[in-house]
Amino acid sequence: MPERRFLGRHILFKEEYAARLIEGSKTTTIRRGIVKPRYREVILHAGSRPIAVARVEYVYYKRLREISDDEAKRDGFENKAELVKTLKRIYPGMREDEYVTIIGLRVVKRVDTVNLNKPFGGLNPVELARIGLRYLSRELTDFESRLLLELTRTGDIDLTVERALGDPGKRDLLVDLLNRVLRLLVEKQVLREGR
Repeated sequence: MPERRFLGRHILFKEEYAARLIEGSKTTTIRRGIVKPRYREVILHAGSRPIAVARVEYVYYKRLREISDDEAKRDGFENKAELVKTLKRIYPGMREDEYVTIIGLRVVKRVDTVNLNKPFGGLNPVELARIGLRYLSRELTDFESRLLLELTRTGDIDLTVERALGDPGKRDLLVDLLNRVLRLLVEKQVLREGR
């Protein structure tokens, strides 16, 4: 029985795949073993930066030797041989009879650049909170981290303020925190200012 792993909210890629993911010439990721995504919406990262929000469109499993040229092309490679060579470099000791997971992705929104003239840089507050929690663990207090985590759970600023702070009048506290998170992410060059 192949080992089963779970894929969380964040999917990491090598920097070289960033442009292909954004432009749509890479629409899948192939991972070693049986990998089960926990979420339909994920944040893609490449080169230690978030690049896009994507929707998991489909997931299926097959042995490495059964991969087709079409599947290799959807993963951004010229053919199956190039894909297999790369997978064996990424996963040393990988065998042809091992299972792989093919995860279909559709980019729904770029998050690599932000517009500082828009609220939260054009990101929705939950996306900003998730990115902040991932990249600013040293800069955030425990209280700030808990507040952002609650926002990722509720998906709503007002509900988060009500649950975590107990006072709707403290909404500005969370909004100010989100704006600080945005500034820090731009300062650290996790997000780029643009458009």
